[in-house]
Formats: sequence, structure tokens, C-alpha cells
Amino acid sequence: MVGLEGNTLDRYQLQKLIGRGGMADVYLAYDPRFERDVAVKVFKRDDEELLKRFIREARLMASLANPHLMSIYDAGTARLDGNTHYFIVMPFMDGGTLRARIRRSPLSLREACRCLRVIANALDYMHDQGIIHRDIKSSNVLLDADGRCYLSDFGIARTSSENTQMTSTGSVLGTVDYIAPELFEVNRKADARSDLYSLGVLLFEMVTGHLPFEAENQFAVIAMHMGKSPPLPHTFVPTISPQVERVMLKALEKRPELRYGSATALSEAFCRSISSRQSSGEHTGYPLREQLASASPYTETEREYPSTPSPTRSVRPETENAARPQEKFAPAVRSATGYRSRPPQQQRRRPTSPSRARMHIVTVLGLLVLLAVTVPVVYAVLNVRYKNPSQTDSTATAANQVVTVTGMPASTPTPDLMATSQAATATTQAVQANATQQAETASATAVAGATATVQAQARATAGVIQTATAGNAMYSDPLTNSNDAQTQAAQWDQKDTCAFKSDGYHVMIGTGLLETGLLQGCREAGKEYQNFAVTVNVKILSGHSGGLFFRVGTNTLGAYSGYLFEIDSQGNYKISRSSNFSSGSGNQALQNWTPTSALKTGNTATNTLQVIARDNTLLFYINGVFLAPPIQDSTFTSGNIAFLATTTNNGSNADILYTNLNVYSIS
Repeated sequence: MVGLEGNTLDRYQLQKLIGRGGMADVYLAYDPRFERDVAVKVFKRDDEELLKRFIREARLMASLANPHLMSIYDAGTARLDGNTHYFIVMPFMDGGTLRARIRRSPLSLREACRCLRVIANALDYMHDQGIIHRDIKSSNVLLDADGRCYLSDFGIARTSSENTQMTSTGSVLGTVDYIAPELFEVNRKADARSDLYSLGVLLFEMVTGHLPFEAENQFAVIAMHMGKSPPLPHTFVPTISPQVERVMLKALEKRPELRYGSATALSEAFCRSISSRQSSGEHTGYPLREQLASASPYTETEREYPSTPSPTRSVRPETENAARPQEKFAPAVRSATGYRSRPPQQQRRRPTSPSRARMHIVTVLGLLVLLAVTVPVVYAVLNVRYKNPSQTDSTATAANQVVTVTGMPASTPTPDLMATSQAATATTQAVQANATQQAETASATAVAGATATVQAQARATAGVIQTATAGNAMYSDPLTNSNDAQTQAAQWDQKDTCAFKSDGYHVMIGTGLLETGLLQGCREAGKEYQNFAVTVNVKILSGHSGGLFFRVGTNTLGAYSGYLFEIDSQGNYKISRSSNFSSGSGNQALQNWTPTSALKTGNTATNTLQVIARDNTLLFYINGVFLAPPIQDSTFTSGNIAFLATTTNNGSNADILYTNLNVYSIS
């Protein structure tokens, strides 16, 4: 939409474009009837589903009544230059967005407390009405001239009774920087706890001026939400106390049940924490992840931090968020080797008695035996791991943890050498038994940890492919009609070995065809892709293998260069690159033939191949299952798409069927 400034929409005189979104633009306008400035949100897309969402947003805004939610003055349609425009009229907030305010500088703790309290009040009100916001972020919090905060933008909000979390194409709704990690799992529906995670991200941003997870692309951010701990806030703001960090980190817990039970519970915990004795001083340097259960903060008077009046709210069970008993500890003193609980002058050495010396001898003997036992055990565990070539580097990182095995305490020393020897023997036996048992436990723990890591990665990457293939494809083709406009624009090969039929696009090798051999490719020449996600269905009717070429280039003889994602009918896949697939020169297997349970086997099975290619990062999926690890390769950066058919030296004909090709643009 261009050039609406200076026009009158209904009675609203559009003066200046002040905001852009994916669905609508926002204009500063003047309302002559009430002689006031207003903000007019004008729908700008030619999309029926988005229009329904826009109209739904207006109705939702009109149905809510909370002093900290953006209100609505008017909504409707108007004709302008022969076009119908849908609009929503709201108060004009001349303080801008919270995002713009944070970009100038982080909020002080007291400012963050005040803003968090009113946002929490608005969000809990929505939740009590059975509405999930799903897009809590700093750009959706508006400020008036006095700096008061208002929660806005209900374009993707939904009622908790609705069964949909995904769009029809499977897109996770919301902004990746703020989305709760559980929403990247398959078929996971947004709820109040996912809104609370987004609120925790917003709190982190208000206090530190940074998002907790930042990366060059959205896929990396998703992986960080899923599996990486957030940075400690005091690394950005050194004066933040452990009490404040404890609250902020709890709001960002990966597991929903470990977060605060309501937005108000989070805001009150945060505002109490900034009143603690240490909030105004430097960070103590405690190892926070181990010692966050510090001294209880005290609360300043309500007169200094007045609570925002709340509407009548239903009682929520929050037993898991009840205050836990907290142990007070002495201030830690930093030493060259770590932390100790007493000052150096209190660490007094006691004189060594003969009996104590004998006990030390027994202990040393026991430790020597322990070393002899644990070295072979650790070697065996590591040897088993490295003999399994299917494990990924990421799994190895999770499994290859340092395991400390401790022995039993030494027996009570006796006054003569014979007794000392007997005690050493007894200690050795105890140490051996205990070491063996603990080594077995440690091995089982490592395996369990590795399994959990793989499962987490599978959930995360399933969400990534759903996000990457969301929305409208820039090229969508069932591959069943050579006369289709999209098909013709793609300029697919059409000859006896590359043929469109009613059931799909066939790539063939065999007797009676003009071209024979072990490998055949069929390419589209009309579209080049650089950063994209692609999906296609493949059925191996006969022959050895089929697959997807991408970032394809051709030489003067028509030979392909680029990447190839190949599967056979026996449940194996291969990933390779080449400067000339026809001759085999320059071929390199990035992942050699590997079996996978994700593939359906046989000549009647249809499998969906999926690839995400962004710069030098390549991700591969079969039927939605991620094939770890990601591949980093920068040899080819852009090109066409093509399909494969191969047969073996002694094989007969090959016929590989391709249907439902979709290519999505990614940034």
C-alpha cells in the first residue's frame, strides 16, 4: 500500500505513516469529530485468511476492558481510489514502542518493575478471559507521553478452547525471539505458560537491553531456545543482584511447570527482588547456578511500589511456585582455587598426629587402587562410544561428561604396621566394589543423557522445518500438468526420460529411451534459489535410487554440479556434492549411505524429502525427521532444482515418481 498519507479514510485524515507490519500499516491521523489525534491501523494484504484475522483482532479488542490493554475507538471499511480498505482506530501513543525505548538504554530496575506490573496485570486479565496473546514482545508494548505501558496487537491471539496452534501450513505463530521452547515441538499448543515465557524474555530485554538468545538466523535462535541456558543477566548489568537473577532465570525455564504460575506472580517476585539488600550494590560474583537459593529478599513498603489494581481473578493452583525454604549462607570468599565459606585467617591447620599419618597412608593406598580400577572402566565407556559411528558430534558432547568416582572412607587406623596393611586391604576391596557400581551408574547416566539430548534435538528440528515451510510457497507445483503456469515458468525438462503424467513427474532410465546409463537427471531451468526450504514427495517405482538435486549448475555439456540428497528403496540415504555428477569427477560424500528408520521402504512407499539451505548450513529431513548432524559446506551457493533416477550395473529400468514440490524463501 503506497501513498495513503494525505488521504481521508472514512472521517480520519491520514497524516503520517508511523508503523509497518506484515499484515497492516499504522498511520497517525486526525479525527475531526472529536478533535484528537488517533492511530489508524489499515489492512494491506490480499489474503483472505489474514483479513479474517484482522477483523477478529478488532472484535477481540472491543470485547476486552482493562486499563492496561490498548483500547479501540472505531473499526470499519472505507472506499479509497476504488479500493476497499479495512481499518481499526486506536488511541495515539506518542511515547512510541517499548522496543524503541529499550534501544535508547535499558530500563532501570524500578522502571522495569513498573512496566512489568502493568503488562502482567493486562496479560493475566486476558488469561482469565480464556485468551492467549501469543505475541508478547517489546514492539507490542506502547507508551503514552508519561511513559505508561499498554499491551497491544492481538492479531494472533486465540481463545484457550481453540484447538489450533499452527496455521494450515504448520507455521508456529509469534516472533521467534520470544517464543517458548515447547512450541517448537510437534502439535504443541500455546497456553498461558508459553505467554509467560515470552514475558520472561521481555523482562530480560527490559533489564539488560539484550534478548537472551541472539544469532544470525532464526534457526539458530530456535535451537538456543530449545537447548541453551540463557546468559546470566549480570554479565550485561554487573549491579544486578543474585535475587534479581533468580527471578529472571526462573521466568525463562525450559520446562513450563517450572516457571511462575501467573504474570502477576512473576512481576511481584521481580519487584520484591529489586528491594533486596544487595540490589543497589555490585554483583557478588557468586556461582549463581549453584547458589541462587540465597538470603531471602525483603519487601519495600507498598506505598513505594503500589500494586496495580487487578480485576476479579479466578484462583489458580500454584503449589509448584510456592516459596521454598531458603538457607542463608555466609558470604563466599574467592580464593585462587575457588570459593570457600570462611576467611583465610579462619582456615587453621591442626598438627598431624601419628595416627592421622597412618590414616593418610591408608587413604593414599586406597586412591591408588581406585585409579587402577577406574582407568579401564573409563576407557571401556569411551571405547564403546567411539566404536559407534552413527553418533553425532552433538550427542558426543552430551554423553562425554566427566565422571568422578569416589571411594569409601578409609578404615580406622591401628597402631602397628600389620593393622595398617589389613586396613589397606579392606579399603581396597571396598573401593573396588564401590567404584565398579558407580562406574556402571555413571555409564548408564551418560547414555541416558545422550538419549535425552538426541530427543531434544529431534523435537527442536521438527519445529524448525515446520517454521521454515510455513506460509505461502514461492513455488508450489503438484507436478502433474505440464501446461500449468507455474510448471511452464519453471521450464522443466520434457523428453522421453523426463515426462509429466497424470500421477506426477517421472524420471526414467531404460531400454527404448533415448538416453540410458546409470544416472539420469531432470531439471528446471527457470528458477534459481539461494536461501530456501524445499519439500517434494518421491516414490521409487523401479531402479536403485531417486533424490533431489539443489543449487544445481550445468556445464556446456549439460552435466550437473551442486548437491544431491539421495534415497533408495531399502531405507538408506546419502548426501553428496559434485562438480560433475555425470562423470563422477569431484564427487564427495558429505554423508555416505546410511540406514534410517525415517524412510518407508519398498516400491509402493512415498517419502517426503525436505531440505533447508541457508548460506553454508544445510539441514536434511525425511518425512519430518531430522537427519543429524547439520552439514556446513559453502561450495555451492545458488542454482536450480533437479530430480534423480539411477539404476545399478545389472539393473533393469528405473522409474522414479515426483509429486508436490514446494519451495519456500527463508531469510
